[in-house]
Amino acid sequence: MYEKMYVRGIWIKDQKILLEKCRDTYQLPGGIVIEDEFLKEALIRNFEMKYGIHIEVRRGRVYDVQKMPLQYIYMIRSNDSIIDSSLEWIPLKELEQIPFYDSDIRKELLRHVPSFEIMEDVISIENTEN
Repeated sequence: MYEKMYVRGIWIKDQKILLEKCRDTYQLPGGIVIEDEFLKEALIRNFEMKYGIHIEVRRGRVYDVQKMPLQYIYMIRSNDSIIDSSLEWIPLKELEQIPFYDSDIRKELLRHVPSFEIMEDVISIENTEN
């Protein structure tokens, strides 16, 4: 088992993506996985505890960024309103220009947006480092 694992959500709505702003950088919202916790349950727990949002984890493949700490990323959606001040809706067309925490994740997001259906079916990140 990895020392630390994180799970994050991709929520796209009206050609915007929900991101968390941490200092001067953006990242996908989510958080740490507690030992023996299922990944989808960890994502739901993190959104409820950190942001007060009840989410539905959608069908789709998982990003497996083979780096430390390990991060898994799922497509999500919700009917809840966003009130947490650390979260912002960013237009997809601005995703390439903003400071983003993980360039590999951003690269894959840019490859598959704006088609939500394509992202849900084929998104994956492979380790390209040998």
